[in-house]
Amino acid sequence: MTELKALGRRPVRREVLPPVLAGVALGMAAFTADLVPEAVGRLLVPAFSSGFAWAAVALAVSYYAATLRSALVAGVGTLALATLTYYSLVASLSRQWLSGSAPPPDGLGSTMRASAFWLAGSLLGGLVLGYFAHVLRTGTTRNAGMALGVALGLLAGEAAYTLLYIAFVWLGPMDSFVWTRLGAATVQLLLAAAAALVALRLRRPPVSLRVFLMAAAVATVASIASWHLIESVRMTL
Repeated sequence: MTELKALGRRPVRREVLPPVLAGVALGMAAFTADLVPEAVGRLLVPAFSSGFAWAAVALAVSYYAATLRSALVAGVGTLALATLTYYSLVASLSRQWLSGSAPPPDGLGSTMRASAFWLAGSLLGGLVLGYFAHVLRTGTTRNAGMALGVALGLLAGEAAYTLLYIAFVWLGPMDSFVWTRLGAATVQLLLAAAAALVALRLRRPPVSLRVFLMAAAVATVASIASWHLIESVRMTL
């Protein structure tokens, strides 16, 4: 009886532990990237505190899940725990709350609204990323090509939106802040392309290249539109 219970716990641990560890680590890394000096933060933000970074971690954790259900749990769990960890640290450890001076009147309320907003995004994004990670691992050549193309679009979406916004919408000066955003977005695009190339080479059997390219183009456009909506809502929080 004891052996049966132990065997039952092992699959649960394999399903729950990776997203828990990845989510907590990702949230802590994103918070750290906000605290370090700007020169160091420029290097850390693309890797730990960007749409690319969070989507890449959720995809990786979901990819190794055994079933579709566990892949969905992994995607949602990773992003949700990262969000909760990040905003918990913001609320409890940020200099804003520890400085001894009174925080802005609605500072904590703004943090809670942002946390709720990104938790909702974690639910939707985690389900999408978990599903396509599972299809990429188990699907046919055509379906896997579509999944990888969608994954590339999701990984590159925020960076592509940033570049287009600065190129065609931004009317302010091209100061150091803007150049930092441009540099971070460029790094994210390069990392997304590199991840897709590695997946193309390692995936067996190979995916359909034509389907991959078509899906990547459509997904990137959809992802850019989604990030425009996200930024519009985020500015009101």
